[in-house]
Amino acid sequence: MRSANEISSMVLKAARGAGLPLGCAEELARAAPLLSSTGNLPCVLEALGRPCEAPILDQGVVRGGHPVQAVIAWQDLSAAGVSVKLECNVDAALLDAMCSPKKVVGPFEVDESLWSTFAQYAAKMLVPESEASRLAGAGAGLSDND
Repeated sequence: MRSANEISSMVLKAARGAGLPLGCAEELARAAPLLSSTGNLPCVLEALGRPCEAPILDQGVVRGGHPVQAVIAWQDLSAAGVSVKLECNVDAALLDAMCSPKKVVGPFEVDESLWSTFAQYAAKMLVPESEASRLAGAGAGLSDND
């Protein structure tokens, strides 16, 4: 069982590890608990596996690009009063969760293989530890004796 905060944090790290910009990763992380509550958390993996390409605005239609970026662009333009449509290959559950103001609380059951895949994406953000990195100021240094 995982709490809503734990799920959001892991999805945020996984999205950053997958190369999504910070704002997009935050929006995906915000939607993750709702996706968990409906059993649709695996759709996040599909989004993480897509190349991070910006959508285009063409004659009042947001087209293509990464699904998270496309939904955010569509929401922002709509909020600014621009009449715009969304044409992007985005999972319906992901679209609903990103557009929903609904907040949910856990705990939620998360498949361990799914969690492990998120952890693999998240690990891409980390720098392997080495003596050289510690000498350069990473971590507690060579002697952690406080």
